[in-house]
Amino acid sequence: MNDKTGCSGWKNLQNPPVVVALFQVKYNAKGRNLDDFLSYDEQIKRHLPIRRDNVQVGIDFGKTSITLGMSKFTGTTDARIGDYVYFSEDQKSRLEISTDTITFIDEHKYLGWEHFKETVKSCLSIISDVLTGNCELTRTSIRFINRFVFDTFDNPQDYFKTLISSTENNQLPYPLRQYGFRLLMDIPDTDIYSIVNQNIENIPPNKYIYTFDIDVLDKQRLVFNVNTIVENMESLREVKNNIFFSNLTQKTLDLCN
Repeated sequence: MNDKTGCSGWKNLQNPPVVVALFQVKYNAKGRNLDDFLSYDEQIKRHLPIRRDNVQVGIDFGKTSITLGMSKFTGTTDARIGDYVYFSEDQKSRLEISTDTITFIDEHKYLGWEHFKETVKSCLSIISDVLTGNCELTRTSIRFINRFVFDTFDNPQDYFKTLISSTENNQLPYPLRQYGFRLLMDIPDTDIYSIVNQNIENIPPNKYIYTFDIDVLDKQRLVFNVNTIVENMESLREVKNNIFFSNLTQKTLDLCN
C-alpha cells in the first residue's frame, strides 16, 4: 500500500506490507476460443517469457458401475487446454488466461499502486484485440495480501481496530497460537463487495505472523475496454484503502515506515 497522500488522503508507507497483489476479470466472450490469445504469445513473452499450458481432463465412465475389489472398466477422456500461464523469469509475476478469466498476480516487492496499475494495463493492452467488441465483463476484482511480523501480540487492540475480543481489557489470558476471522462487506449504492480475512499465527520461538487479506470485487457488467477497466480499478482501490487504513492503529502504521 505504498499509496502517496492525494485527494483521498492516503498515507505513504515506506515499507508497505503487501506480499501479493492480484487483479482479475471474469468475462463472457462470444465467438472466441482460448487459442485466439496465442496470436499475442510473442508480445506477452517480452514481459513474461515463460509459458505453461495447463491441461484439463474429463473422464466419462458411462454407465459403468464400480464395485469393491479389483475390477476392469472403460471410459472416454476429453483432454483440452484449460489455461495459459505466463511467468516472469523468477516466477514471481504471472498472467493466467482461461476461457472466462484473466488474472495477473505479482509477488515482487510492492512498488506502489501506480506501478501495479500500469503493469495490469500493459498486460490487458496486449490482448485487448481478442476481447474488444464481443466481450462482456461479469466481474472485476483486486486482492491485496498484507503480512505483518510482530514480536509480541499480547494486546491485539494495540495493532488493529477490527477485532474479536472476549475480555474487557483486550488482554489475552493465555499465549496465542492461532487466531482468525472473516468479514464479508457490501459497499452501499454500488455493485462492489469485499471479502476480508485476518489471521495470525505464532511461529516459535517468538514471532507472530499477521495476514490481512483484502479482496474487493465488483459485479457491475462492463464492456471490455482497457481504459474503463483502469477507471474501475481506481474505485476498487478506494474501497481497499478504506478497509486497510481504517483497520490499522498508528502503532502498526509506524511499523511500515
